[in-house]
Amino acid sequence: MLMRLEIRDFAVISNMVFEPSYGLNVISGETGAGKSLIVDAISLILGAKASRNLIRSGKSSCFVEACFDCSDLSAAEFTDMLNDSGIDAEDGTLIISRTVYDSGKSIARINGAGVTMTVLKEITSFLVDIHGQHDTQRIFDEKSHVALLDSYGGEELTAARENYLSHLADYRGVVTRLRQISSSPDYLDRRREYLEYVVKEIDEAGFCDGDEEKLHEIKEKLQVNEATALGLSDALASLTGDGTGRCASDGVKYAAQSLSGVSAKDSSVRNIAERANNISLELDALTQDLNRMSDDLEYDPSLKEETERRIGLLYDLKAKYGSTIKEINEFAEQSRTELSSIDDNKDLEKKLQKDRRAIEHELLDAAYKLTAKRTEAAGCLSSEIVAELSDLEMNGARFEVSFTRHEKSKFFSSSGIDDVAFRFSANPGQELRPLSSIVSGGEASRIMLAIKNILSRCDSTPTLIFDEIDTGVSGKASRAIANKLRSISVAHQVLCVTHTAQIAAGAHCNFMLSKTVSDGDTQTVCDALDYQGRIREVSRLLSGDYKDSSLNLARELCESF
Repeated sequence: MLMRLEIRDFAVISNMVFEPSYGLNVISGETGAGKSLIVDAISLILGAKASRNLIRSGKSSCFVEACFDCSDLSAAEFTDMLNDSGIDAEDGTLIISRTVYDSGKSIARINGAGVTMTVLKEITSFLVDIHGQHDTQRIFDEKSHVALLDSYGGEELTAARENYLSHLADYRGVVTRLRQISSSPDYLDRRREYLEYVVKEIDEAGFCDGDEEKLHEIKEKLQVNEATALGLSDALASLTGDGTGRCASDGVKYAAQSLSGVSAKDSSVRNIAERANNISLELDALTQDLNRMSDDLEYDPSLKEETERRIGLLYDLKAKYGSTIKEINEFAEQSRTELSSIDDNKDLEKKLQKDRRAIEHELLDAAYKLTAKRTEAAGCLSSEIVAELSDLEMNGARFEVSFTRHEKSKFFSSSGIDDVAFRFSANPGQELRPLSSIVSGGEASRIMLAIKNILSRCDSTPTLIFDEIDTGVSGKASRAIANKLRSISVAHQVLCVTHTAQIAAGAHCNFMLSKTVSDGDTQTVCDALDYQGRIREVSRLLSGDYKDSSLNLARELCESF
């Protein structure tokens, strides 16, 4: 969940700290106070496009930082993504920041490490989901309906879709091959040349399972030995000379001989002469040891060169034929099988036609199973949405998921063999119509909320944000939306920007944004409201003032939740 949001020099916000709690957090304020700026700032954290227009007048940059508690997020994909990006989140905390400069460029960091926008979007997609006006437009778009239905359908529907897509890939591969043969008379000759090249290249490389690990072990050992050999060589050159002049060993030996001659006449030099002689003997022994180690060291420059060549060759093969040696060799075996089947154009085309018919039969079976799973899920979804709409003061509303079979020319698409569309009727006696025909903002908001409430039950995203979803509703409908948001907040942290008193009254925690003007400078501030502050804000939303009658009504409304 979002624990803390800090915003600096962002539009009319100079410096703001927003600390939401568990449950339903409602943000309200006067029109123009900048309520949606908090959502805009979070959007920036989620990877939204940066603009220099976001920067406060007179400043060179703006800064947004969000602190998330992700200790309850155990999805393997999320953990793997953090590990792959080198992000340490051992304490279950992610601190994500984004700085936007007046040049238009921005820098994003997660726990201090710089990340690309792609990584930022992928990681934050597990943390926050924002629902607002654009989501209502998405629900109107029939192209999104099949994805929404699949999200609701769960693991069985997901498995059916993946099975269909796997067969579709095989089918499209065979169809492509047939088109190539029919459209290009020399296709088989070029195909044979390619397959022969593949088999020859992989066979000549001769890689076996386990070779990659062995090569890297050899390379690492050779790198260590190379460094050792260089060190030994430098040490020997210092002791024994490199042909440019007297070496250290000769110098010490000469000094020992000179001191030995002097000590025969002057006993005071005897001690230092013995020391020089001992050093000379030790240097001789050291030289012998270094020579022996150098001779025993296993280092062959040609082996290092060959090892690096083999590793480079393996990388080239992996880039072309598979991510592992096993996959590369399997590719070669498949190429051999295909080579043996290329006798002439007619025979191969006949075989591919037979393969196409068999795969098409399997694909059609997978498509029918996918449709069956979707139809089953559609019935449950329709029933649940009707129940949700009833809770949202839309009694008598009907909702249905329709399936229209594709034309034969467009039969197999990536979404299946049917077009899926949501149909809706707000009142009894009215025919079901496409959602795009809804003209009431209140109806659109409630349908969106009903769908989101249902989908949120199978959504593990910790924080859900609703930006002014109460557009076009009031009275009992607003109260119903407040109850629905509270229901969602049982399993999620919910942030909601609103102008409706009922929703503000139903919050677990209230925040109010207001504008202040000082010395001609406008600033937006965010205040966390206590109980009395909450009553006053609900009163303002109800009547625009703080009269006793309005305050009493606001108190009753707050205490009714």
